[in-house]
Amino acid sequence: MKITQLTQGVSTPQPSAENRVGNGPSFEERFKGALAEVNTKQQDADSAAQQVISGKKGIHEGMLALQEADIAMKALLQVRNKVISAYNDVMKMQV
Repeated sequence: MKITQLTQGVSTPQPSAENRVGNGPSFEERFKGALAEVNTKQQDADSAAQQVISGKKGIHEGMLALQEADIAMKALLQVRNKVISAYNDVMKMQV
């Protein structure tokens, strides 16, 4: 008997939405969103620095924007470093 005859008419089960792991956004989508958020904070910090220089904003507001951008960038770099470290660990595993 041919194998193709056994598999005809047999459908592979698809996981239902409640049984599927990861109903939310993927890691790639989350990382892109975080990257966009960090970019926005960096642009806001640049704008705030220009406004401080021109006298439209106080120094404390400008420093707050700069620190928010700095913390967001550091957090994103830590996530990137952890992902690279995990990738390297997986690549070192023996099969």
